[in-house]
Amino acid sequence: MGADDSGDDFVVGEGNEAQSGTGLFGNVDSDGKYPDGVVLAVRASGLIQNACDGIQSFATQGGTGLYAESDWGDGVFGYTKGNSNSGAVGKNDGNGFGLFGHSVGGDGVFGLSNGDDQSGAVGRNDAAGYGVFGHSERGTGVYGESLAVEGDRRIGVHGIAQNGGTGVNGETQDGTGVLGTSATGNYGFGDAGVVGVASAETNGAGVFGISESADGGRGVYGKSPAGDGVFGYSTGDDMSGTVGRNDAAGYGVFGHSERGTGVYGETHAVDGLRRFGVHGVAANGGVGVQGDSVDGSGVSGQSAYGPGVQGNSGTDVGVEGTCLNGAGVRGLGSDWGVAGTSPKGYGGSFAGGRAAIRLEPATTQGAPKAGTHQAGELFVDSGGALYYCRTGGTPGTWVHLA
Repeated sequence: MGADDSGDDFVVGEGNEAQSGTGLFGNVDSDGKYPDGVVLAVRASGLIQNACDGIQSFATQGGTGLYAESDWGDGVFGYTKGNSNSGAVGKNDGNGFGLFGHSVGGDGVFGLSNGDDQSGAVGRNDAAGYGVFGHSERGTGVYGESLAVEGDRRIGVHGIAQNGGTGVNGETQDGTGVLGTSATGNYGFGDAGVVGVASAETNGAGVFGISESADGGRGVYGKSPAGDGVFGYSTGDDMSGTVGRNDAAGYGVFGHSERGTGVYGETHAVDGLRRFGVHGVAANGGVGVQGDSVDGSGVSGQSAYGPGVQGNSGTDVGVEGTCLNGAGVRGLGSDWGVAGTSPKGYGGSFAGGRAAIRLEPATTQGAPKAGTHQAGELFVDSGGALYYCRTGGTPGTWVHLA
């Protein structure tokens, strides 16, 4: 007969059915130790040819099937040598947790693996639920960290999706959907706050942003307190570092600055046909580059050695200026205010409702008496007399025409 509530010993191989609690106690030796280091050892003989459980424990009416406690060591330790088995398994056929871990000051569940391409902890769901779900009342729901110093897997969190899914998806009601932070802040791979890479086989976008707001939300928003808000980089010929597109009546690219330049273009090309700081192209009769200003210059061009503004046209005017209340085109230069040259036609053509051309009268009377002049010059003195320079010189030979 096995142990009952009278305190009989356990009998191996028989049912021990005590109606009250039956305890197992071991006597320590003179040194205060268990000789074999254990109170109870259950070991199946190596002669057994079928798989069997070392210990089975059952509890009814909501009790704990097996309860283990230790003052300083592990509460439960499971160990196996099987390649497809687990050191510890938790299973729940209801809606509760298969395995639940709780700690007052440490990690609730800790998984460790020393195998390459293996995981410290694995979560799997064969239905439509989450493989791993993280929740925190005051911290981060899921936190990933990598201490790798080399290789391709120096990634804190890595998400992969097949069949057209999303690798990493971030959602928020009133905060940031996805936030990336980098200590170095460089734009190289692995240093930026957020880096998006599209494989060479797909030709897709490294980073793609969508805003479904009908009130003017931004697909991608970049901000920096001291650097560039958004930086685009490309090494492909005939490609762009940054592209803006609008299929409605808005702007393809819009630049705004409170104290600087709205749009700034720069090129370091030393040869070729595309050495333009800013290049504008318009089809269907549009304007390549247009500048508007309330009280300043509509378009301003500066150059150290070349033309400040250059216009080329195959069949029409190279540069056209229009003003409703002032000068259409105004030129200021140390040698010529405006210079016009044509290899086949006229150097300049003028027409006006008042007169075709007007020469500003000088403040002196008579032909110029000082300075170097060239043949072909016209001069109007303070009295309105018109003179023509027949021979260049200092001051040259002048003829009074009218």
